[in-house]
Amino acid sequence: MRYNLAGMHYTAVIKRAITVLGIIGVFFVGFMVGSSPTQLENRFKNDAMQYPYISQRVLNSHTNDMIINLTPLREVMNARYNEKKVPLGVYFEYLPTGSSIGINDQYQVEIGSLSKVPAVMAGYRQIETGNLHKDTLLTIKKEYLNNQFGDLWKRGEDTQLKVGELIDYTLKKSDNTAANTIVAALPKGALEEVFSALDLPKSRVGPYPVMSPKSYASVFRNLYLASYVSRDSSQEILERLTKTDFKDKLPAGVPVDVNVSHKIGVFRVKNVQDIYSDCGIVYAPSRPYLLCVMAAADEDTARAEIAAYSKMVYSYIRNVKPANTAR
Repeated sequence: MRYNLAGMHYTAVIKRAITVLGIIGVFFVGFMVGSSPTQLENRFKNDAMQYPYISQRVLNSHTNDMIINLTPLREVMNARYNEKKVPLGVYFEYLPTGSSIGINDQYQVEIGSLSKVPAVMAGYRQIETGNLHKDTLLTIKKEYLNNQFGDLWKRGEDTQLKVGELIDYTLKKSDNTAANTIVAALPKGALEEVFSALDLPKSRVGPYPVMSPKSYASVFRNLYLASYVSRDSSQEILERLTKTDFKDKLPAGVPVDVNVSHKIGVFRVKNVQDIYSDCGIVYAPSRPYLLCVMAAADEDTARAEIAAYSKMVYSYIRNVKPANTAR
């Protein structure tokens, strides 16, 4: 028997059919003062339309989790890791239940531009408290210019952009100059507060934090649950990250009509192994999940590995049957 996921064939290590623990329906009637069940249902539907990128658990206390058997997925992920022997770490989390799979998920790397998401979260916290406004003009100073990623540096010093525009550049284009300008506008300790609140490691190599796929997953989990910044802010950040310019890693493993809210990271230092990362949420219909892959390899190898794990996970999550239909 052979098992086919992500276009790769692996000898099956499981000889019985996939069994699924399933979708467990646990329903209860909820009432609020002055609200009928129908009114509550309509309110939750409206919230879901308004916040499509936020966990439905946050919006609707009646939403029930799904529990599925992840053992076959774990086996094929391990098989690829052992076969390819590329230095990398993978962390997968099935968001409706919190069930997870780690493949060398404590692998520590320099996260590069992945650090821009916490920086933007710090910016949104300042917007929420009134210390910043999206239409506030910020001036790009000479020391903020950086030509290693993004093109905003070409506009030169003294260029002025609104905070909202700089956030767009930072998230959608991973622009270093935009990120530097936002961070410079934060009050002292604001970025460190995000790292502490999300329980992110503080160790660094040069300017970049060092983290594992499992630890960095906290960033997207907190956005998904709207637990650090507000629902509106979390929604805006996640939505912007579905519109990034980078489609060759996690998004390459899923159909083009499936939203992927993600952030890439690149760490390059002369005479040091390059690091390529991609972490985010894949909004598979009714089955959203978090996936983070960090690879110490050349760009072509890292791209191929990240896309392969992405395709592998999506194929399983979309095709596995719930328990009440499994035979």
